Amino acid sequence: MLVIMAGFLLPLLVIAIFASVESADQNRMRREAEAQGRLELSAQRIDFALSRIAITIRAANAAIEFAPEGSGVCEATLRRLSSAGTSGRYALYGPDGRPRCATPDFVAPAIPASLDRTGAVIEILPEGEALRFTLFSGGGRVEGMGELPVDLVRRLAVPPGVDADYSLDLTQGGRSMGLVSGFRPGPLVETIALSKPLANDGLVLRVVAGAVPVTATEFMMVVLPVLMWIGAAIIGWAVVSRLLLRPLVRMQKVVSAYQPGDREFYLPLVRTPAREIQELGDAFEGLTRTVARHEADLEDAVERQKKLVREVHHRVKNNLQVVASLLNIHSRGSADEAVAAAYASIQRRVDALAVVHRNHYAELEQNRGVALKSLISELSSNLRGTAPPTAANMTIALNVAPVHVTQDVAVSVAFLITEIVEYAMFCGARAVMIALADNGDGTAALSVMSESLKDDAACGETLTERFERIVTGLSRQLRTAMNKDGDKGVYSLNIAIL
Repeated sequence: MLVIMAGFLLPLLVIAIFASVESADQNRMRREAEAQGRLELSAQRIDFALSRIAITIRAANAAIEFAPEGSGVCEATLRRLSSAGTSGRYALYGPDGRPRCATPDFVAPAIPASLDRTGAVIEILPEGEALRFTLFSGGGRVEGMGELPVDLVRRLAVPPGVDADYSLDLTQGGRSMGLVSGFRPGPLVETIALSKPLANDGLVLRVVAGAVPVTATEFMMVVLPVLMWIGAAIIGWAVVSRLLLRPLVRMQKVVSAYQPGDREFYLPLVRTPAREIQELGDAFEGLTRTVARHEADLEDAVERQKKLVREVHHRVKNNLQVVASLLNIHSRGSADEAVAAAYASIQRRVDALAVVHRNHYAELEQNRGVALKSLISELSSNLRGTAPPTAANMTIALNVAPVHVTQDVAVSVAFLITEIVEYAMFCGARAVMIALADNGDGTAALSVMSESLKDDAACGETLTERFERIVTGLSRQLRTAMNKDGDKGVYSLNIAIL
């Protein structure tokens, strides 16, 4: 925004600067022209006053030359000079170079004839208090003398009603007469100095004036675009921050704090005229309601699925128990011991599968898999309950760690333990030890130990061959190798746990 505003305001700023520079040049030229005009006017007024005095003295000089002493011609000329607006001090001379008459308090010196002096000789007195002029005839004879005080010269040089905001002085050699001192230099004032010679005696009229390059209005014309640029940047930042960024930040915090599963979502009260932000908040709020509704539907579906799976496991377990009960009834009702043993063997395997489903059903709420400790404990109890009379006194010792496995692993483990314990029963085992230890690497070591599992145990060859084949197949289902220690009578393998 700042760059865009600066880009749009830059031409205006450049135009204002060029206009101010041009205006400053015009102001200086105008001020210089004014100073030149005032210098010319002041020089003309002084020249005119001196010329008029000279004409008056020359016109009266002939009458004074031939008039007798006390005729009053000289005094009348003095009165005429004073009444003409040049009320200075004057002295009129006779042919002998001595003063004939003079203004009171003016002591005019005697001036001998000088052939090398003609016209008017003008000089500034040493202290600059007056301007003295001496008028000579063509033959070098002095005709008159006068002194114009500085106040009179000032009135002659500065017209009435003129604003004296400049400095004006007469200079001659090292002497100076200050007439106007209205010029005041300053940091933003440019000095204009002009001069004009007044006579052939090195008399120079000098004016010093100040020119303001840029007026207050023009300065504002330059500064105003910069102020507009700064103001536009500040206003733009404030507007964007207050009406856009702050509402978005507040919405962002609420949205970031929102977690899937939250049932309620309330946007903060956003006071902004930007309708799009309100609509964005409303859209997100509607989205959260839709997500919450879908999550509720999914949770209901998951709950129904859990119930369905639980019901399936329950029915499977019940069906397996019904089958086991039927097998038990047939086993007890059979007169042939071999048939009864076969029924009992099948019943033990059905019981093993039922135990797996029952334990899996119990762990469905936590979804942790099947707990092997409770499964092996219940399985061992069932195996002792269905043991043949020859193994009625056999004990089953357990040392099982609390680990969980998948249903597939649980089924294979249950069948594996059933096969090994049943084999030990048929081989006349007095005790069976079942151990399960967590290896800490995602596996657990399952081992079954009994004296009837040793190599020198008295078991039928057919039974042993079938047992070895089944155990090997179950170990393959568990994707592991079965280890047999014939000296100690131990079958062991590693199984995957959760």
